[in-house]
Amino acid sequence: MKITFTALVLLFQTLPCLASDDSPFQLTNKDTGFCLVKINNKCNEIRWTTDDRLLVPLRKKCLGVQGKSVGSEINLYECDEKSDLQKWQCRNGTLLTLKDQELYVELTADTTAVLSKTVGPNNHLTISGTSSGACARTYRELFAIGGNAAGLPCMFPFQYQDQWYTDCTAVDSSEKSLWCAVETKYQSERWGNCPSTSKEGWTIHPTTGAYYQLNTQSALMWSQAEASCKQQGASLLSITDPHQQAYVTALLGRSGNKLWTGLILDPEHGWMWSNGRPFRYLKWDSGHPLPNPGHSCGIVDPAVQYSWQSLPCSKKLGYICYSKAAETLPAQGMTGFCSRPWISYNDHCFHLNRTQQTWSDAQKECHNERGELVSIRNVEDQSFVISQLGYESTDELWIGLNDRKTEGLFDWSDHSTVSFTSWEFGNPAASSDINDCVLIRGQNGNWADRVCEEKHGSICMKMSSSKPTGDEAQQDAGCKTGWIRHGSYCYFIGMQTKTFDEAKDVCKSSDSYLADVSNRVDNAFLVSQVGLRPEKYFWLGLSNRENIDQFVWTNRGSVTFTHWNAEMPGHSQGCVAMTTGYFAGLWDVLPCTNKQKYICKHLAEGAVLTPAPPSVVSPLCADNWNRIGLRNYCYKLFESSKKTWFEARDYCRAIGGDLLSIHSADENQILGSAVAWIGLSAPDSVTGYVWSDGSPLQFQHWEADEPNNKNNVESCATMRTDKRRESGSWNDVHCETYLEWLCQIRAGVTPSPPPDPVTPDYNETGDGWLEWNGAQYFLNRQTMAVEDARSFCQRNHADLVTIDSEAESVFLWKRLSESSRSYWIGLNVDLDKTYSWMDGSSVVFQRWDEDQPRFQRNDENCAVITPSMGFWHVYNCGYEHRSICKRNSAPPANATVAPTVPPKGGCPQNWKQFESKCYIIVNNQKETWPGAKAQCQAIRGNLASILSRQVQVFLTAQLAEAPATGLWIGMYNVRGGSDLWTDGRPKRYNNWGNDRRILHELMNYRHMKECAVMTTDLTSGIGKWIRKSCNDTNGYVCLRNVDPSLPDSSQPTPVDYVNVFNDSFKLVPQKMTWDAAKKNCERDGAQLANPRNQWSQNFVELLALQVKGAVWIGMNKLETGGYFRFIGGWRITETYWGRMEPSPHLPCVYVAEDGKWTTAECNRTEYSICMKTEDVAPTESSDFPGFCPENPETPRYTQRGDGWIPFKGYCYLTCTDEIEWPDASANCMKHGGKLASIEDPSEQEFIQNSIKQFQDSHTSFWIGLYRTHAGIWRWLDQAAVDYTNWYEGVEMRNSYGSIRASDGGWTTGSGYHDRGYICKTPKALRQAPQTTANPTANPQGRGRNVLALALVLTGVAVGTVVALVLFKKSGRRSAVPERLSTFDNPLFFNNERVQADSGDTSKLVADAEEENLGPAAAV
Repeated sequence: MKITFTALVLLFQTLPCLASDDSPFQLTNKDTGFCLVKINNKCNEIRWTTDDRLLVPLRKKCLGVQGKSVGSEINLYECDEKSDLQKWQCRNGTLLTLKDQELYVELTADTTAVLSKTVGPNNHLTISGTSSGACARTYRELFAIGGNAAGLPCMFPFQYQDQWYTDCTAVDSSEKSLWCAVETKYQSERWGNCPSTSKEGWTIHPTTGAYYQLNTQSALMWSQAEASCKQQGASLLSITDPHQQAYVTALLGRSGNKLWTGLILDPEHGWMWSNGRPFRYLKWDSGHPLPNPGHSCGIVDPAVQYSWQSLPCSKKLGYICYSKAAETLPAQGMTGFCSRPWISYNDHCFHLNRTQQTWSDAQKECHNERGELVSIRNVEDQSFVISQLGYESTDELWIGLNDRKTEGLFDWSDHSTVSFTSWEFGNPAASSDINDCVLIRGQNGNWADRVCEEKHGSICMKMSSSKPTGDEAQQDAGCKTGWIRHGSYCYFIGMQTKTFDEAKDVCKSSDSYLADVSNRVDNAFLVSQVGLRPEKYFWLGLSNRENIDQFVWTNRGSVTFTHWNAEMPGHSQGCVAMTTGYFAGLWDVLPCTNKQKYICKHLAEGAVLTPAPPSVVSPLCADNWNRIGLRNYCYKLFESSKKTWFEARDYCRAIGGDLLSIHSADENQILGSAVAWIGLSAPDSVTGYVWSDGSPLQFQHWEADEPNNKNNVESCATMRTDKRRESGSWNDVHCETYLEWLCQIRAGVTPSPPPDPVTPDYNETGDGWLEWNGAQYFLNRQTMAVEDARSFCQRNHADLVTIDSEAESVFLWKRLSESSRSYWIGLNVDLDKTYSWMDGSSVVFQRWDEDQPRFQRNDENCAVITPSMGFWHVYNCGYEHRSICKRNSAPPANATVAPTVPPKGGCPQNWKQFESKCYIIVNNQKETWPGAKAQCQAIRGNLASILSRQVQVFLTAQLAEAPATGLWIGMYNVRGGSDLWTDGRPKRYNNWGNDRRILHELMNYRHMKECAVMTTDLTSGIGKWIRKSCNDTNGYVCLRNVDPSLPDSSQPTPVDYVNVFNDSFKLVPQKMTWDAAKKNCERDGAQLANPRNQWSQNFVELLALQVKGAVWIGMNKLETGGYFRFIGGWRITETYWGRMEPSPHLPCVYVAEDGKWTTAECNRTEYSICMKTEDVAPTESSDFPGFCPENPETPRYTQRGDGWIPFKGYCYLTCTDEIEWPDASANCMKHGGKLASIEDPSEQEFIQNSIKQFQDSHTSFWIGLYRTHAGIWRWLDQAAVDYTNWYEGVEMRNSYGSIRASDGGWTTGSGYHDRGYICKTPKALRQAPQTTANPTANPQGRGRNVLALALVLTGVAVGTVVALVLFKKSGRRSAVPERLSTFDNPLFFNNERVQADSGDTSKLVADAEEENLGPAAAV
């Protein structure tokens, strides 16, 4: 018989996902027969759907209520995933309640249901034909593939073109592929393909035939990514050799994203592949895997050549699905013959040798016996080794696995295929290059890598003989034919499926019974017999049919061992079966009427059991200890202090016992009144609860709805001793909670003295700060609002606390848990559920409570850490709570630097003095740059160097008085090297124009010598520096120091109007409020200045410099509809905001001394500038007609979202391909747009919501914001920067702007940073012809053309606009995207797109209809 191991393991991995029953059902009350949903005298089916809602498929509506009050009638409403009145949960199996409310569904008549506060017979609802409640059925999320949904789960039902869909649909799909929307109303036109087992579109490995699917555009948590792959009959990527690693690296390319793989940290086995493939190859990045708590899932990272890294599984990233055809392993042979002491199994002979020797010597000894060190190919082989060779838990035995040939690649010494691994936690060592050989050890026989020169025992293996030798050990003595002996018993594997009772009867008819399992070795033996069988379950003889809390064997033997699967036994009542496959040997509780195969057992003929020892008088318990039921154990409640579960367990063990284990209702009668730890915990997410003393779990006494593992942090059990006689007294809580505890100790044993108190893991300073892990914390017990709390911290050289890990969260929670008070932390919370730390650090850890953050009044923008397991809640920031401060161990020093004193003196005649320097502009004679320099030197100066914006403003103002095409300044460059000032002064400032400067950087011009001209060209920008050949002739600016012998010759500030081309300006030297300044100008027939062009802005800056203070200008958003506009009606075409400006909270604007526009309260007093002009301001349109462009043709799994999305007058395209800002700018133009500008809060909110789902895979996305070399931020599409959203603490020295995915804050980056990007283009004014949707995209190559990029950026700098093509007009278009094209742009037709028909410019996407969702209406 051949075994297709890979397919089998994949099947076992997939079955749990598929086994959950998500089929529709009817809910009725057994006593009355009433039906919950009855329409036209027919009981309708319902089913669970997204967000805990109940959907009636026939009516395409959801079950809901009118309000959260007793008596509210339950009816059918239009589905709304945001409504709390449509969300349900189960209680005690058959009760249905409104989620998070103590309001129960009650059937008062056959067609009427209401909410009630009490529970009676009419509240119990069961699925027709069963005794189970609604939660026996589940909802299985389907994760969208492709499209523009970023992998989000499908939303059911969803409305598309006025039709409701409760399942995936092929409507409007030209390829008839199934698709779904990810939001109810499809208002953002987000969609994706539904998962399919078809591998169409997947990449096929040319030699192995494996399939790869790159979901780089998605943003899912690890568990969601794993589920998405399973829904397609695949798994997350596993990499088992260097060739596959190299292929994946080549497949993903150089500039990809971080992507999930199938790496998962198992509590028993350490790192492993989720699909069960062997963990035989290591490619960890340096320092990884990290030991940080929660870093339990693995990625490949392009930044380190796709080496592996560990991350928290809650991060949202793209992922790689993997599917490979079944590998055929050698046939399972018939049992051959082996001479003593060798043991026969599966056509091989095995021998365990405890002689201590090195790995090489052990291998030689095996060779001498014509064998080899053992190779273990599957879970059956592993179970055979630890159950039938005499293996003991203290053994450490060499096996044939090693990586001596290739470091990090483990192979069997007999060169057989490595198809199975069973590593011990922490093995193989990620960073070791000397642990080359592997041994098997421990109770479970897991593997560890060790230095090959260590000496250990070993296990040999060789082929068995086809003929008997006469010296064989009889293995199945005392068993009938077909039965297998293990220990003193014979076992039979039933070949037919039976119910539990039928199987019990079959065993009884052969004088046997359904098998019991007494210990781990017996369990491993059974796994060796059935572990790889295709059947999923085999009946054992255990059940709790008679009492749900008590499990018993059919032979009435004592339950001495259990091995529960995850979430088992829970509240399940039924019969127990052993699993096979990847989780072989774990036990599940199934309905006893299920038909499964089975295992029978009886005592072997001639075997004699060791008689039980004679009963003796039970010894007495020590003082203050009490007997535990009928067991020979005593217990004691410790309530004088409190400990965590682990501290309590260690305490009990230190005195000679353990935490209390309970095995019957009698033993559960613990005296006292306390909530105390017992020894039950679930340390392993794969297996279920276990007792700390190793005893079996055959009895349970959970409270209602427990254990619930709230927020996935509760895994230790407590007992409420005052509920011992009620229906439940156990509860699961966080293991780090401080509680009283119950110890047990064997009767007659005197407890040892108690251990020393646990040493705290922190120190406390003399002033009350707690030192932990390199930081200091202060628990401020004075209650105050957030602003005051933060001020308190800052006065102490600290800030409100940031929490960056599970360990830090637990540390803080344990410090405050006994206070029962919440404490402020330094988290900003936005209403779109994005977060940021107040000190600007990244949010890398979150600990939200259930349904948090929850905005009840939409003003809860701050967060506290609660004493309830350290979960976070949001509050209005004005609430008064305690707070936690955090700082580095050493407070910062407060050193100051003495100010520099400028030189004194004056300037010669015709020179102008500014900031202790003298300048003269010579524009009546033309010189080459060297000639100009010589002329300046001849008059005791040099060509001017410009080291500050203030100097630049001064000189630019002089250009208005002395017009010239350009003036030489002292900057030059030789052979493409660094720019230098000819007078040797430092380069503290630059004012390069965008055109030639960008060309110079990108094209790497290599002229012999280039020199700088300060220009008056408006296109480049007045005063901007441009490069020219040093042999050109121009005027020039000379600079010299002030002459100490001359008096100060600084020019006085003008007191009357000064003409600046078409405008005239006057400084008002008296300080006044903004309103007073406005009225003052109006009395003079003028208005507050509107610096609406470069010349006027420069002159206003100059006046501010001359008065050495701020000057009011004509901007007050209270007078311009809440946005920053000039009060004269002029649209802002260029902005000069300062850092982190404009503030959203301050309405009036002044020009600061540094020339920056700054917002302020209007009642502030400043100087002001009046302006007179004859020009009339234009009006603006508020209409947003038009359609979006079609998408560009790209590969199906390209690294960006697929689809332009409309908003107001523009369309937007989110691209997740991480590239440099110039490349992003070029790509947007290729797609028919430009990098996006953000002009108001509504546009900010739209873009922020579009990218927040990528926050775990993308730190930020490029937008069209760039910083000029004068330090001014501008939009690439020339939009005014009259709205900004800089995040606090942003570094402004970089050149380009981006928007953070986590919170929407704007940040900056250099040209060499790689990020995703957002494109924007105006809607076209013509409509498109009717088309059908095609939620896929055909492959399209991606090229990069540096020259085209340079041309595009040149065009941007000089303000050229590439014309858009015309579009045909048509009726309404289907909103599901078909194959999408670009606005054609001739600059970007590379060699892959030269066909005349390669871009269809007639197809557009209509604007999505905007709807206001009203309250749901009952039917």
